[in-house]
Amino acid sequence: MPDDNQQSRLELAWSAIADASSENSEEVIIKIITSLEEEFGDHQKTIAEELQKIARQIEHSGKADLAMEFKQRTTSAMLRLNMERRRGLRPPALLPGAPVPASVGGSHASSSSSAVSSGGSPPSTSASSPATFHAPSAYPVSQSRSSPSSPAAQSVRSGQDGTQVEYLVHPSRDVRGDARAFLDVLKGQKVWESGGGNICAIRFAAGPPVIIVEEVAFTCSLILSVSNFEKHADDLEAQGYQIVGSVPTPSGSATVFASDCGSKFALIARK
Repeated sequence: MPDDNQQSRLELAWSAIADASSENSEEVIIKIITSLEEEFGDHQKTIAEELQKIARQIEHSGKADLAMEFKQRTTSAMLRLNMERRRGLRPPALLPGAPVPASVGGSHASSSSSAVSSGGSPPSTSASSPATFHAPSAYPVSQSRSSPSSPAAQSVRSGQDGTQVEYLVHPSRDVRGDARAFLDVLKGQKVWESGGGNICAIRFAAGPPVIIVEEVAFTCSLILSVSNFEKHADDLEAQGYQIVGSVPTPSGSATVFASDCGSKFALIARK
């Protein structure tokens, strides 16, 4: 990727996380993802890697908390864009020069905020079908992982195909202080951390691991895992739930759903 494109996207990323307006910030995040789609088409693994490079640049500037925020917000935006494409509300992501499929022409194509060019050849995936959905781990976790098949996780599972309690989330005003109490006094074991120690997962003798997050970033108290994320996400949205964010976990980002009354929980695809 050309250096000028990298610099332009990094500048957009900084403006997105610095903007106090969530609506304006969301538009910038979508612009970054759209720019990557114009270059890489529907190669979401490559797009995720490019977004991760931007996050690393932010982290290397000494802003680990902003880097984590950027990861969560871009992951959530990618999930939403893919769901809109599966419903035909947004055209597929095409490489430059690829023709716009007739199935997404007309009002859908004209109303979409995604920039799609015409002419040339399509990406390797079929341009006449919705974009392939890869969820919800746009950012691979490089730290030590707590395997979903660990004894602690298995103890709360009812069956391989059923919904399972994967993690509990503990909002904290002092993550490091609570972590010390959980480790030194309650004899838990730290199995993962992220964001420079601002988020960590602790496993106890029984039950699912507990993820400690800063209270300001608190979104939900329960993270469930499912074998078919796409189907469950569709069913939840049909019942009025909306994607409102994400929570980092040892297994990747969990997607937070909220009802009209504000009730929230997170869902993650079981590995």
